Amino acid sequence: MSDVLSPAPETQQPLPPVRKPKRSKETEVGRSSVMTWVWNVIALFVAVVMAFPIYWMIITTFKTNKDLISQDPTFWPSSFSLDSYKTIFDDASFLPALRSTLVLTVGAVVLGVAVGFLAAVAVARFNFRGRSFFIVTMLVVQMVPLIAILIPLFVVMNNAGMTGSLFGVILAYLVFTVPYVIWTLRSFIVNIPAELDEAAMVDGCTQWGAFFRIILPLTMPGLVTTAVYSWIQAWNEFIVASMLLSTSGNKSQTAMTWLTFYSSTPTRAADYGSQMAGGLLVSLPVIILFVFFQKKVSAGLTAGAVKG
Repeated sequence: MSDVLSPAPETQQPLPPVRKPKRSKETEVGRSSVMTWVWNVIALFVAVVMAFPIYWMIITTFKTNKDLISQDPTFWPSSFSLDSYKTIFDDASFLPALRSTLVLTVGAVVLGVAVGFLAAVAVARFNFRGRSFFIVTMLVVQMVPLIAILIPLFVVMNNAGMTGSLFGVILAYLVFTVPYVIWTLRSFIVNIPAELDEAAMVDGCTQWGAFFRIILPLTMPGLVTTAVYSWIQAWNEFIVASMLLSTSGNKSQTAMTWLTFYSSTPTRAADYGSQMAGGLLVSLPVIILFVFFQKKVSAGLTAGAVKG
């Protein structure tokens, strides 16, 4: 009787064998591994081609005169020499020119970012008559070549008695620094919800308090990005500085004007080692600045690329 009432034993069916997935020739992004290697090789080749002039510039500064005037190019110096750098530092105009460039760049960046940031906040947060026209004007100003406004700029600065002074050049640099700062920072400020400002003012903050507690911290990546690119523009500028400082002689010339005239002098025109050393020393501050702020610049660019 118990055998009749007991349930029949369940028959266990064997599990199907686990099949290993076949390795596909396609990667997760849908690109074959062969094409990935091809594109990597192409990218490496392009990188080598782009980096070779920089390598040649650096290695030339350490070459001796024998390697410099050799008919066959040497990709590695037979012996290293620091005579090119010694020649540059022995020039009495090099360090004053570098100091003038530093003063001009710092002044243009500080004033440009301060004025442009406040103007960008006004454009992004307040509605006023002519707001759209002002935004379009900032864009149009950046499209105008700088050489097209040299003569009017020189006339204005000359009538104001600011030619030949570093302060006059700093004010002239604001012509291309401020529009760039306004147009760039406006996109960052627009992405910050206005409700955050209103909530801060409900909690007791004034407009300036909301500005320093909400807008300024959230816009910091954009400020770093615009400041770095404004620094590069001001540091590398040549035309305006050479035109406005032409009356001051060699006392207030910038590093770019010094390097141009140094390379064109009869005694240094064929001294390629010192020319390369001067170019490297002039470019080194910008390279160090960009490498130091590289992550913040990348974060600022991606943060401002979401919404215009």
